[in-house]
Amino acid sequence: MKPLPDNRKTGAPLQMAMVRFNPEWAYENTNAYYRIGIIPGRHLMFTSVGGDLQPECASKAIEVLERLLDTEHFTNSTYTRIADFSGVVKLPINTRLLYANALNKLHSKYNCQAEITYICGASLLLRTMLRSIASYVKQHLVFVTTVDEAFDLINKKSVISAEQQKLEMITITRQEMNDFAEICGQILLDDTYSVDENRNFLCSDHPLHELYKIISVLNSDLRELQRSEREQKCQIEAALENARSLNLSLEEEKKNAQKNEEIQRILIESLKKARKEAEIASKAKSEFLANMSHEIRTPLHGVIGMTELLLETRLDSQQRSYSNTAYVSARQLHQLINHILDFSKIESGRLDKETSVLDIKAICSEIFSLLNDNALKKGLLLTVNIAEGIPGALFGYPVYLQQALINLVQNAIKFTYKGEVMVGIEPVSDTPEKIILRIAVRDTGIGIPEEQKELVFQRFTQLDSSATRKEGGAGLGLAITTKLVEFMGGQLNLKSTENKGSEFWFTLPFVKAADETKKPSAGIGQAVKNPELPADIPEKPQPSEESDQQRKTRLLLVEDNIINQKVAAAMLSKLNFRVDTATNGIEALDALKTNDYALVIMDLQMPVMGGLEAVKAIRNRETGIADPDIPVVAMTANATQEDKDECLNAGMNAFITKPVMMQDLQDVLKKWIPRCSC
Repeated sequence: MKPLPDNRKTGAPLQMAMVRFNPEWAYENTNAYYRIGIIPGRHLMFTSVGGDLQPECASKAIEVLERLLDTEHFTNSTYTRIADFSGVVKLPINTRLLYANALNKLHSKYNCQAEITYICGASLLLRTMLRSIASYVKQHLVFVTTVDEAFDLINKKSVISAEQQKLEMITITRQEMNDFAEICGQILLDDTYSVDENRNFLCSDHPLHELYKIISVLNSDLRELQRSEREQKCQIEAALENARSLNLSLEEEKKNAQKNEEIQRILIESLKKARKEAEIASKAKSEFLANMSHEIRTPLHGVIGMTELLLETRLDSQQRSYSNTAYVSARQLHQLINHILDFSKIESGRLDKETSVLDIKAICSEIFSLLNDNALKKGLLLTVNIAEGIPGALFGYPVYLQQALINLVQNAIKFTYKGEVMVGIEPVSDTPEKIILRIAVRDTGIGIPEEQKELVFQRFTQLDSSATRKEGGAGLGLAITTKLVEFMGGQLNLKSTENKGSEFWFTLPFVKAADETKKPSAGIGQAVKNPELPADIPEKPQPSEESDQQRKTRLLLVEDNIINQKVAAAMLSKLNFRVDTATNGIEALDALKTNDYALVIMDLQMPVMGGLEAVKAIRNRETGIADPDIPVVAMTANATQEDKDECLNAGMNAFITKPVMMQDLQDVLKKWIPRCSC
């Protein structure tokens, strides 16, 4: 091969204006582009790529490159390449592998090689992707910010060293956070997904690198649990098959009573064993999910709590932007964890089948109060229209109905950028004992293409359009809503027109309460609550005349985790309370015997004595506590309904789940501390 020319001796310095392009050396469609230019006689190739580079784009790009190499500009030579990646939106691994293999074949065919490639404008994640194939295509990659910087290095005959590249500032984008969150969800719920512990998703100095190694271990544990579950399932099926065989034998040998009894005994024992094994497998899966939830929620409590407190301090605009981004990302991860727990509970059939009295208007009023600010911040009008004559007391599933409606309204707000979101409820059938309601959520958002409507109901699915990818998410909300609606006796339906809007609707039957007490429902309108306040920044508590008195109010925080101690103590101090801390139940009992407190905030899992045992001792009047009736609030990462019931049954007054938001803490303190002004 001919060596690279010495640019310092062959005329004027190289610059972008010298690059010559040819229409035959370009490929472009609506989503991606690939263009090549050269500086004749100087053995320099310039490529510009951008958009969503799917595998078919790689095939077209190789065709373009071969047309260029076929002109003999680079045959039997080495050359320098400048590649502008600043326009790249997505570069899947299949695209990179296809391009790398084809590029090696072309270099071999035309006896040429790009010795140095200057990569311009690539993101940190994209750099990591490109480094993974650099040695395979036998190229030395130099990462620079701009094309002009690449030309400057070429003219100076200098190359950025590997050590210099390592010193570059590393950041984590929201998309990387979303990708990591999605992988966590796939690991927990997708049986076919697998993570190789030795595989490097990102470079070793990337902030998420260690986290990927951690989830690979968790993935291995989960796969082992699933393998055990499959084996137990096979054993159950084998036991059932054995039971069927025994039953046939019983039919054939029914004249022999003694033998029949023996066969029946064996059958019963086999079925008992199969059932016990199934219960063990189900319990192991539930315990694993609960443990993972606890371990994730505990550090997340520290992240959200401290970030929330940080946002209430004096920050410059850049610091506030960074802190706000971290706060929003942590809240998104929190929502994903909740969705995973909800979906697991639904999949395992652990929903409460008991109906209770509900008020449709009250439920809609709560949803309006909860989500109206989110709509206002996007310039949207959120309205609720409930037909006249719907009874105020119906038997149904209030918690599941409210969750389904919240998911649908949140989804509508997310994908609507102008116009309105409307909740409509009207009867389709009405008898003295029963009423069937049509419940719909309609928006003026981006709509859904006809061929993609079925995809939105599948778990971990997001439509691959620019709008949906901009919003992100794990694709669990509609899957959960579908299951909840089916459990309540309905079916979730969709009517949508692309770029005009969508309507999700379902019908549900309700039994009318015999002794209906009509109460005035909370007003539903278009009231604005602090519209200038960002949704992700908690509103600061307003001072009151009782703030001085409140500063004298002492609370006892019982928490063994140092970070969680700091978070909770900082929040309580922010609300003007005096806070004493204890690291376990024994220390808490000692403190309660010697000091007066207005309220106790109690963790559950602690050494020496846990929260449940401690609250039982507090309620025992023989323990010696000055006030056995003192309010005790559980603050724990154990988030299941069973955990909540266990706490309340043990004697606690309230239950809040980590990560705890400032507003949640304010609400519980207002309820249990008289004259609290927080």
